[in-house]
Amino acid sequence: MPADQDTMPADQDTIPAERDAMPADQDTIPAERDAMPADQDTIPAEREQHTVVGDARWVSETLHRHWGPAWSECAPLPLSGPDGAPPLSHTAGLWRVSHRGVAHLFKVQLTAEAQRGPAFPPVKQRVLDHCAAHGIPVASAVPTAHGTVHVSRGGHDCEVLPLLPGTATAHPTPAQAAAAVRTGLALRAALDAVPAPLAADLAPIPLPALVAEEDWRAALDEARTRLLPAAHRRTDHWGRAAVRALTALLAAEPLLARYDEALATPPERRAVVHGDLHHHHFLLGDEGPRPPHVTGVLDFDNLHVGDRLLDLAWLAELAGRADEGPSGQGASVAALRTEAIRFGLLADHQLPLLMPVLIARSVPIVVDIAKDILERELLSPAWLGYFELLDTGRRLRVHRLLTG
Repeated sequence: MPADQDTMPADQDTIPAERDAMPADQDTIPAERDAMPADQDTIPAEREQHTVVGDARWVSETLHRHWGPAWSECAPLPLSGPDGAPPLSHTAGLWRVSHRGVAHLFKVQLTAEAQRGPAFPPVKQRVLDHCAAHGIPVASAVPTAHGTVHVSRGGHDCEVLPLLPGTATAHPTPAQAAAAVRTGLALRAALDAVPAPLAADLAPIPLPALVAEEDWRAALDEARTRLLPAAHRRTDHWGRAAVRALTALLAAEPLLARYDEALATPPERRAVVHGDLHHHHFLLGDEGPRPPHVTGVLDFDNLHVGDRLLDLAWLAELAGRADEGPSGQGASVAALRTEAIRFGLLADHQLPLLMPVLIARSVPIVVDIAKDILERELLSPAWLGYFELLDTGRRLRVHRLLTG
């Protein structure tokens, strides 16, 4: 499963988006400095055996040793949304921590396949600084006591971020959807303007391969021949959820086949790509008479150089979530189409490609979740959230709105 699903909860409510600027020399930290010396990243065996990677004690110890004693004065709390539910994440541990009474986020990558390597965090920070300079509200890493933007403890990458104000919603009003789309298009413009040397530093850093079968054609074949029959044989709610998700995937096969050649062709324009601009990653403020506005764009862990249409496809999908029925969704998608073309971010001939790009990326993920349910018996409550996030039926409806 991909790191794009390390989503943040909706209750980020304490720190303004502004941050103290990081000194320029911290934007280009050599990789060898971006980790603590080995003797500082070990603890006695008798203590280590009682510490579970990513639990509260482990988080406190990491904060104390790498960010300083003041960071471990209050016990970390698992991050949760307003309803008390944990964030939609299976590759990262997310903790609410406090520093001198101010709330922050501690994030640790728990799975080896989600690690991007020591070169990635400093490059990501430089992209974040670039976006902030273009007016995008982003959460930039809090430097460690020794000046780096992350540490790796036992092979697990850790960072501390400010908690930005605002909430995320899966069912935005048309005004909220419009605010998220405007900020998303501004972010896309900022990423198009990333300096060439910075893009060149990011380009060699690969995205982690988090599923065994990444080809959408082979994944659909598995869905048709093996997984959907197995889902139909299962009579519980897991089987029913898998049937719905796999049936929707197979309904998209004609669309993917129609654009197969275009999907296999290198993109017209490679650029720095956020890669994960779904609704969980836009925090919205709606205070008093001020209209809805974005207070934070989250989770740049899927940052890479690739097809910029992916970001625009995510924004179209977000516009299609406007919670006022088909007419509201149609108006939101039409507004995105108009604005993206007006600002030169999208061409008319690219509109039919947006949903195929997004669906093709999601097919292997949905199929891998179905394997977890039907073959591996890994029944995580998060899988239902991912099925909703990656709903192919919604994307087919958005495709019709984009091209009708």
